[in-house]
Amino acid sequence: MNNIVNYKNKDVGILGLGLSGLAAAKVLLNSKANIFVFDDKKEKPSIIKKRNWINYNYWPWESIKTLVVSPGIPINSEQKHNAIKLAIDNNVQIINDIDLFVETNPKAKIIGITGTNGKSTTAALLFHILKFNKIKSVICGNFGVPACSINDPGENGVIILELSSYQLDGAKNLSLDMATIINITPDHLDYHENFVRYITSKLKIINFLRNNGIFIFDKSNKLLDKIIDTDNYKSLKLIRIHKKEFTDFINDNDHLKGTHNAINASIAISIAKKLNINDNKIALAIKRFKGLSHRMEQIYVSKDLEIINDSKSTNGESTAAALKSFNNIFWIVGGKPKNDGIGEAKNCLDKVVEIFIIGDSTNYFSEEILKFNKNIPLNVCVTIENATKLALKKSKISKLKKCVILLSPSAASFDQFKNFEDRGNKFKKIVKGQLIKGII
Repeated sequence: MNNIVNYKNKDVGILGLGLSGLAAAKVLLNSKANIFVFDDKKEKPSIIKKRNWINYNYWPWESIKTLVVSPGIPINSEQKHNAIKLAIDNNVQIINDIDLFVETNPKAKIIGITGTNGKSTTAALLFHILKFNKIKSVICGNFGVPACSINDPGENGVIILELSSYQLDGAKNLSLDMATIINITPDHLDYHENFVRYITSKLKIINFLRNNGIFIFDKSNKLLDKIIDTDNYKSLKLIRIHKKEFTDFINDNDHLKGTHNAINASIAISIAKKLNINDNKIALAIKRFKGLSHRMEQIYVSKDLEIINDSKSTNGESTAAALKSFNNIFWIVGGKPKNDGIGEAKNCLDKVVEIFIIGDSTNYFSEEILKFNKNIPLNVCVTIENATKLALKKSKISKLKKCVILLSPSAASFDQFKNFEDRGNKFKKIVKGQLIKGII
């Protein structure tokens, strides 16, 4: 457990107690800090003592030196949480778990990875390549392991830090050896309030590069290419990659299907090469990469049918990437809509045979789809169970030689599920049940 000596006997507030908040609490308790913890939406967890669980309105703000804010709570928005207002009024330093990670003083090289879509796959593939080649490494941040809780792999090691726009928005201090932005498309606009602020949060990763740090990006990304070409980034050390440069590395891996995965892989490969791993060793590692759950995850395949769990696709851009990867698609879509609706997926509807709409916003998705294509059969299913069973039935009677049932919702999951993992796991359970019954 990390120990940050600067916090010994200091009063510290922690706002929000998700994964990162709990990790921050453990690190600060281990550092002998006096912590004051609260979360508006949670009950006190057993790990937090009653004396530490106090509503922020009753914290000793005059003595609190630092407030650690969970990533889901906006620090820089115009509509601020009351605890953040109190911190500002009392000149309290406001940080997040990424800043706390920096204060653990890690010695390893740090690679920062962000993007609207694909950052987890890119981070996971890079981690796999490093581990395969026996380079000490850890993967953390938005990937699921809070950065402040990791064990530093040391001077010869690598820390892969996946960063969400929330984490970047709140972070103040971070030094990166390499960084990448995979893509930027509209997302999380309820948090950032507009697309410009969302872009600004993503671009912060470049400002966190050390003086000799390297920025890697896909040169076919027009928005990023235009931004990087401005005077603000003239002195930046750049690697402009193109997916075609690395096609031979990924041809044999079904888990890296699609143009989007070719870009993800190209970025991971470029970083690995900069870490002095040779081409043959990278290629061998990629052959053994199994992909991530809920991201273009193949859960069933036969001569006639493929079933794909892409529950992680919570926006139109990500779903478009999935739709482009297949033909004869029976598409399960819906949930809590994002601001751009089905977004770029509207340009891929020619790939779709029939659509099955789930969630609380079925009318919204029906109208969205019909705006762009009035001829695709729509089925309002509401539940993922109804949609999956009907999609299986329709695919079977379609007489198509090869078809795909694709769960790629282009929407958040919170109307019916805890998160995208819960949605994907439910889908997999239903498919497994149909397989056991001999229906598939």
